[in-house]
Amino acid sequence: MTDYPNIRRVLSTVFNCEDGLSLDVVKGLYVRSQVSSANAAEFRRELRDALNDPFVSWKHLLCNNDYEVFDAESEEDARRFAVEVLWEPLEVEAG
Repeated sequence: MTDYPNIRRVLSTVFNCEDGLSLDVVKGLYVRSQVSSANAAEFRRELRDALNDPFVSWKHLLCNNDYEVFDAESEEDARRFAVEVLWEPLEVEAG
């Protein structure tokens, strides 16, 4: 399994639920950070690769010993959440 360091960095910093921000606020911060990031193209490539990788555990990427974003009940729920909060906001911004 690939490590996906850029996804982990974004999840652990922007989306970490310990910050106590609402999901809407966090999504806005996330989009603004990606728009201004020199690493945005690399992040989108990594995100696309991870979403297409059938061996990625989105449950683990979203909730592990280092950070907690969303504690999904299933891999399907975790992947759906990842698409909703990571992929779709970038698609809307690029729109």
